[in-house]
Amino acid sequence: MLDLKSKLAAAGLVTKEDIERVDKPKGGGKHRGARERASSKGNGGAPRLAVASLRSQSKGAQYDAVRRFVERVRLDDPARPPTEQAQTFHFSTAKGQIGRLVLEPELLAAVREGRAGLVAYMSNHGLAHAVVPAAAANDLFELFPLWLRVLKGHAGAGRTEAEACEGATPACEGEAPACEGEAPAGEG
Repeated sequence: MLDLKSKLAAAGLVTKEDIERVDKPKGGGKHRGARERASSKGNGGAPRLAVASLRSQSKGAQYDAVRRFVERVRLDDPARPPTEQAQTFHFSTAKGQIGRLVLEPELLAAVREGRAGLVAYMSNHGLAHAVVPAAAANDLFELFPLWLRVLKGHAGAGRTEAEACEGATPACEGEAPACEGEAPAGEG
Protein backbone atom coordinates (compact mmCIF):
# COMPACT_ATOMS: atom_id res chain seq x y z
CA MET A 1 0.00 0.00 0.00
CA LEU A 2 1.30 3.44 -0.89
CA ASP A 3 1.77 6.06 1.78
CA LEU A 4 -0.06 9.38 1.70
CA LYS A 5 2.88 11.25 0.17
CA SER A 6 3.03 8.83 -2.74
CA LYS A 7 -0.71 9.05 -3.30
CA LEU A 8 -0.62 12.87 -3.29
CA ALA A 9 2.32 12.86 -5.75
CA ALA A 10 0.54 10.37 -8.02
CA ALA A 11 -2.55 12.56 -8.02
CA GLY A 12 -0.40 15.57 -8.98
CA LEU A 13 -1.26 17.49 -5.82
CA VAL A 14 2.37 17.75 -4.64
CA THR A 15 5.75 17.55 -6.35
CA LYS A 16 8.79 15.46 -5.43
CA GLU A 17 10.49 18.67 -4.31
CA ASP A 18 7.61 19.37 -1.91
CA ILE A 19 7.97 15.88 -0.41
CA GLU A 20 11.76 16.21 -0.07
CA ARG A 21 11.39 19.63 1.59
CA VAL A 22 8.90 18.23 4.13
CA ASP A 23 11.08 15.18 4.86
CA LYS A 24 14.24 17.25 5.42
CA PRO A 25 14.97 17.96 9.13
CA LYS A 26 14.25 21.53 10.10
CA GLY A 27 16.85 23.83 11.65
CA GLY A 28 20.29 22.67 12.64
CA GLY A 29 18.93 19.99 14.93
CA LYS A 30 19.43 22.30 17.91
CA HIS A 31 16.08 21.51 19.53
CA ARG A 32 16.24 17.84 18.66
CA GLY A 33 19.56 17.45 20.50
CA ALA A 34 18.10 18.95 23.67
CA ARG A 35 15.21 16.51 23.50
CA GLU A 36 17.56 13.58 23.10
CA ARG A 37 19.58 14.72 26.12
CA ALA A 38 16.43 14.89 28.23
CA SER A 39 15.28 11.39 27.36
CA SER A 40 16.34 8.32 25.54
CA LYS A 41 14.18 5.50 24.33
CA GLY A 42 14.67 2.21 26.10
CA ASN A 43 12.79 -0.35 28.14
CA GLY A 44 9.91 -0.77 25.72
CA GLY A 45 9.99 2.80 24.44
CA ALA A 46 9.31 4.48 27.78
CA PRO A 47 11.03 7.88 28.01
CA ARG A 48 13.99 7.97 30.37
CA LEU A 49 15.81 10.90 31.94
CA ALA A 50 19.42 11.17 30.73
CA VAL A 51 20.85 11.67 34.22
CA ALA A 52 24.53 11.34 33.28
CA SER A 53 24.44 14.16 30.74
CA LEU A 54 22.31 16.37 33.00
CA ARG A 55 24.77 16.20 35.90
CA SER A 56 27.16 18.50 34.02
CA GLN A 57 24.42 21.07 33.28
CA SER A 58 23.51 24.12 35.38
CA LYS A 59 20.68 23.85 37.92
CA GLY A 60 18.42 25.87 35.62
CA ALA A 61 19.05 23.51 32.71
CA GLN A 62 18.47 20.52 34.98
CA TYR A 63 15.19 21.98 36.24
CA ASP A 64 14.03 22.66 32.66
CA ALA A 65 14.92 19.15 31.50
CA VAL A 66 13.21 17.56 34.50
CA ARG A 67 10.11 19.73 34.03
CA ARG A 68 9.80 18.71 30.36
CA PHE A 69 10.43 15.08 31.29
CA VAL A 70 7.81 15.04 34.06
CA GLU A 71 5.24 16.81 31.87
CA ARG A 72 5.79 14.14 29.20
CA VAL A 73 5.59 11.07 31.47
CA ARG A 74 3.25 12.12 34.27
CA LEU A 75 0.26 9.88 34.87
CA ASP A 76 -1.98 12.40 36.62
CA ASP A 77 -3.66 15.26 34.80
CA PRO A 78 -3.53 18.48 36.81
CA ALA A 79 -5.91 20.26 34.43
CA ARG A 80 -8.70 17.72 34.90
CA PRO A 81 -10.97 18.15 37.91
CA PRO A 82 -11.10 15.10 40.20
CA THR A 83 -14.04 12.71 39.94
CA GLU A 84 -16.22 11.69 42.87
CA GLN A 85 -14.16 8.50 43.25
CA ALA A 86 -10.88 10.40 43.72
CA GLN A 87 -9.23 10.22 47.14
CA THR A 88 -6.82 12.46 48.99
CA PHE A 89 -3.32 10.99 49.23
CA HIS A 90 -1.05 12.40 51.95
CA PHE A 91 2.74 12.32 51.83
CA SER A 92 5.67 13.93 53.60
CA THR A 93 7.57 16.75 51.89
CA ALA A 94 11.33 17.27 52.05
CA LYS A 95 10.71 20.01 54.62
CA GLY A 96 8.93 17.50 56.87
CA GLN A 97 5.49 18.95 56.20
CA ILE A 98 2.44 17.03 55.04
CA GLY A 99 1.52 17.42 51.37
CA ARG A 100 -1.51 16.07 49.59
CA LEU A 101 -2.70 15.21 46.12
CA VAL A 102 -6.15 14.13 45.04
CA LEU A 103 -5.70 10.94 43.02
CA GLU A 104 -8.04 8.82 40.97
CA PRO A 105 -8.42 5.19 42.17
CA GLU A 106 -6.23 3.76 39.36
CA LEU A 107 -3.36 6.14 40.18
CA LEU A 108 -3.71 5.58 43.91
CA ALA A 109 -3.48 1.81 43.35
CA ALA A 110 -0.42 2.25 41.11
CA VAL A 111 1.35 4.33 43.78
CA ARG A 112 0.46 1.89 46.57
CA GLU A 113 1.59 -1.12 44.48
CA GLY A 114 4.88 0.53 43.46
CA ARG A 115 4.11 0.75 39.72
CA ALA A 116 4.17 4.55 40.03
CA GLY A 117 5.87 7.04 42.30
CA LEU A 118 5.20 10.50 43.58
CA VAL A 119 7.89 13.05 42.78
CA ALA A 120 8.51 16.74 43.32
CA TYR A 121 9.82 18.84 40.45
CA MET A 122 10.39 22.50 39.66
CA SER A 123 7.39 23.60 37.59
CA ASN A 124 7.03 27.00 35.97
CA HIS A 125 5.23 28.10 39.15
CA GLY A 126 7.55 26.65 41.80
CA LEU A 127 7.87 23.24 43.39
CA ALA A 128 5.05 20.92 42.35
CA HIS A 129 4.25 17.22 42.63
CA ALA A 130 3.30 14.60 40.06
CA VAL A 131 2.65 10.88 39.77
CA VAL A 132 5.06 9.24 37.31
CA PRO A 133 5.93 5.65 36.35
CA ALA A 134 8.31 3.92 38.78
CA ALA A 135 11.21 3.95 36.29
CA ALA A 136 10.85 7.73 35.84
CA ALA A 137 10.76 8.20 39.62
CA ASN A 138 14.01 6.21 39.92
CA ASP A 139 15.63 8.34 37.20
CA LEU A 140 14.64 11.53 38.99
CA PHE A 141 16.00 10.15 42.29
CA GLU A 142 19.43 9.77 40.70
CA LEU A 143 19.54 13.49 39.88
CA PHE A 144 17.61 14.99 42.80
CA PRO A 145 17.26 12.43 45.62
CA LEU A 146 15.01 14.63 47.78
CA TRP A 147 12.47 14.94 44.98
CA LEU A 148 11.42 11.30 45.28
CA ARG A 149 8.58 11.54 47.77
CA VAL A 150 6.84 8.14 47.48
CA LEU A 151 7.91 4.91 45.78
CA LYS A 152 7.06 1.59 47.41
CA GLY A 153 10.17 -0.39 48.30
CA HIS A 154 12.62 2.43 47.57
CA ALA A 155 14.91 3.16 50.52
CA GLY A 156 15.49 6.81 49.51
CA ALA A 157 11.86 7.79 49.07
CA GLY A 158 10.43 10.34 51.48
CA ARG A 159 13.72 11.57 52.94
CA THR A 160 13.71 14.99 54.56
CA GLU A 161 16.38 17.65 54.19
CA ALA A 162 17.52 17.02 57.77
CA GLU A 163 17.96 13.30 57.07
CA ALA A 164 19.84 14.03 53.86
CA CYS A 165 22.29 16.33 55.62
CA GLU A 166 22.97 14.06 58.61
CA GLY A 167 26.61 13.19 58.40
CA ALA A 168 27.09 15.40 55.32
CA THR A 169 29.76 18.02 54.85
CA PRO A 170 29.71 21.23 56.94
CA ALA A 171 28.64 23.12 53.80
CA CYS A 172 25.22 21.53 54.26
CA GLU A 173 24.54 23.23 57.56
CA GLY A 174 22.05 26.03 57.09
CA GLU A 175 21.69 25.21 53.39
CA ALA A 176 19.76 21.95 53.35
CA PRO A 177 18.39 22.51 49.83
CA ALA A 178 21.92 22.62 48.43
CA CYS A 179 22.72 19.20 49.89
CA GLU A 180 20.57 17.17 47.58
CA GLY A 181 19.23 19.61 45.01
CA GLU A 182 15.97 20.36 46.82
CA ALA A 183 14.41 23.62 45.79
CA PRO A 184 13.51 26.27 48.35
CA ALA A 185 10.04 26.64 49.84
CA GLY A 186 6.87 26.95 47.80
CA GLU A 187 5.88 23.28 47.73
CA GLY A 188 2.72 22.57 45.78
